[in-house]
Amino acid sequence: MMTPRVKPRRDWSSALLSDDELEQCSNRVSEGKVSAVAATEAMKEMPWIQWLDLDTELSADGSVRATLCRPKAEHVNHNGHVNAPVAYGVAEVAGAGAAVVAAGSAGSGAYTVIKSAAIEYKRPARGGVTAESKVGPDELGEIRSALQAGDGCDIDVDVELTDADNTPTGTCRFVVSFRPSR
Repeated sequence: MMTPRVKPRRDWSSALLSDDELEQCSNRVSEGKVSAVAATEAMKEMPWIQWLDLDTELSADGSVRATLCRPKAEHVNHNGHVNAPVAYGVAEVAGAGAAVVAAGSAGSGAYTVIKSAAIEYKRPARGGVTAESKVGPDELGEIRSALQAGDGCDIDVDVELTDADNTPTGTCRFVVSFRPSR
């Protein structure tokens, strides 16, 4: 009988930023004073993002932009467009990333996962795809309050998709679930 391997759980917060960096980022986002954050460098080390070869940016308003601007052969479908699951993956990076940044240090150690997602493709993405997302101030407060109280919460996160020509290609809504560390 085989013993199942247990992989250590790693949440987005620990993969993206240290506790201090999360707090600094969170405070600067709240104050509107950040132009770029160390999260972009840490995000590049995640295997999924390396496979996608994404460029990631965090804006002063807390929005996250993930861009696939160098599509590989395995990212493109038989019609030469960015394959739908790849576009979804880019959207997930932006949506979950915005949620984790919004959680700030309150999210450190929390289990963060996509609970559900809905995507509407409007047209094929040609030459690459960019996903942009931002968590609103109401959700930001909800996340932090719940996690600081030791509770979990689910929030909606919307993502806009455009292609290399900046033509809208779709929208996505994620329900991002935060649960306190057990």
